[in-house]
Amino acid sequence: MEDELMLNVNHLSVEFKTKKGTVHAVRDVSFSLKKGEVLAIVGESGCGKSALCKAIMGVLPKNATTEGRVMLQDRNLLTVKEKERRRLRGSVFSMIFQDPLTALNPTMTIGSQIAEAIYIHQPKMRKEEVKERVYELLELVGIENPKTRAKQYAYEFSGGMRQRSVLAIALANDPAILLADEPTTALDVTIQAQILTLLREIQQKKNMATMFVSHDLRVVNQVADRVAVMYAGKIVEIGTREEIFKDPRHPYTWGLLKSLPEFSRGQKELFTIPGMPPSLLTLPKGDPFAVRNDYALAIDYEKEPPMFEVSATHQAATWLLHEKAPKVAFTTPAVFASEAGPVEVAKSTGTEIIRVNHLTKEFRMPGKRRFTAVSDVSFSVKEGEIFGLVGESGSGKSTVARCLMDVYTDYTGEIFYDEIPVHDKEARKKYKKRLQMERQMIFQDSTSSLNQRKKISYLVTEPFRIQHLKPKRGSLEKEAIFQLSYVGIDEQSMQKYPRELSGGQRQRVAIARAVATDPKLLIADEPVAALDVSIQAQIINLFKHLQKEHGFSIIFIAHDLAMVEFLCDRVGVMKNGELVEVGDTAEIFANPKHAYTKELLAAVPKIYKEGAPCEK
Repeated sequence: MEDELMLNVNHLSVEFKTKKGTVHAVRDVSFSLKKGEVLAIVGESGCGKSALCKAIMGVLPKNATTEGRVMLQDRNLLTVKEKERRRLRGSVFSMIFQDPLTALNPTMTIGSQIAEAIYIHQPKMRKEEVKERVYELLELVGIENPKTRAKQYAYEFSGGMRQRSVLAIALANDPAILLADEPTTALDVTIQAQILTLLREIQQKKNMATMFVSHDLRVVNQVADRVAVMYAGKIVEIGTREEIFKDPRHPYTWGLLKSLPEFSRGQKELFTIPGMPPSLLTLPKGDPFAVRNDYALAIDYEKEPPMFEVSATHQAATWLLHEKAPKVAFTTPAVFASEAGPVEVAKSTGTEIIRVNHLTKEFRMPGKRRFTAVSDVSFSVKEGEIFGLVGESGSGKSTVARCLMDVYTDYTGEIFYDEIPVHDKEARKKYKKRLQMERQMIFQDSTSSLNQRKKISYLVTEPFRIQHLKPKRGSLEKEAIFQLSYVGIDEQSMQKYPRELSGGQRQRVAIARAVATDPKLLIADEPVAALDVSIQAQIINLFKHLQKEHGFSIIFIAHDLAMVEFLCDRVGVMKNGELVEVGDTAEIFANPKHAYTKELLAAVPKIYKEGAPCEK
């Protein structure tokens, strides 16, 4: 079996020297990767997953230092010269990045970018051969009409096609090792299923060794042979897919699994891991997970646990595996527990807060063409109701949201907000201030929706400044403290900038700003798509809390159907600009009528089937 070993990582540590001190990003990590194997790396943001991949690829910044060995057969990748590294990158190992739009050059055609990857390693290859190889790769990743598509640019592709293009570039020189960093995070369930199937087929066809980095445990369950769980820069548990999902031994792995909606059916809230991951600048004494661990022992606060062997393929770093430790078992998901009752949902008043009649929105295209993004859509949302809007990218969900928020006003049809005809220009003008106060939107990307040059305290109180409102708590400072504490952000964060916060914290700031003026309607456009499973659970619970405490009406746009099922009272399904099905959430998920709804639900990755991991 030794000849099958592709990569052997021994005691790898990565540190970053910063003005604030040394960041211990990767700490004493060891694992192996065999030919044809898929090893998934999971964990929350900041646990060291991406730093680990960058160390292997040799693309760490200049302030990074490394220790240990990363052995590619008989070569240590940490000590080879840069010229040799460049030769290995792309030819021996290659990487797929999370955001294909930023990974692709907007000024070059897709075909040119694939050809560039080929020429770098095969400069003497004839032009016609390169062109045929480009078409072959596009076909390999499932892009139809390769000769036409090769001449197009990234902005002319959908999200799924861009991800396929990035995959084609990564496969251009038949690498032996593929590193995939969150390759399906922002994709719809149907596109995600296609990409995952494609990855698996190509990986098996070419017998590639693959490192698959993800925070989506459902996806990991579909693709992985083995799973490594990282926390605070270390691997805290590693084992086969079945061992990690069916018999996890580390409390952190338990927490990640229990944060999934599947474990909270019949409950009022999703399970969340308490607290936040520690700063890698100043790690606490003992086990860094101890302060978040409900099962922590006294020794956890004094000494970091070693790796204990559960089986020949399964190890976990927790003192609970010590022979003298109390026996604690992983609990059964609530979905299979006989005592799980019906989910308690807030009762709507029956009064409509939003009514949409025959909404149609067209866009002008080059050459006097017109594209219909939304076609004859009608629905309503009641006060105190959470209405889910689902469908693939390009189905018209965000266009509907922008029409509801008056971002687009050149549509046909009617939109009534609390009986105000907002489709009428004079009515919008007359009720402008009220409409701005009572309707708020939360965007998917909190990084771009928050001004990076302003401190958190300013951002949260921005609505009061814009509307010239007197803060309800007397001063802007007191208002900021109250609103931030309401969404679980401590007072010390007020003077920080958005870049100094985690993704989950930034999303909480965006929510705090949106609810500061007590709006009646919140429109949340993919607010948890890019967040870790534990942070997703916290945000979903926050939405539940806002609905219960304030009676907000929420339009929740998402592609995570498990979250929609847990959170929403009713659901609308969109396809190609049309609303093809609307109904109560329980009815839609239990008995879908439309063929497309059935297709969406069938594409959702599932973790457990009668208490065990699903078959791949």
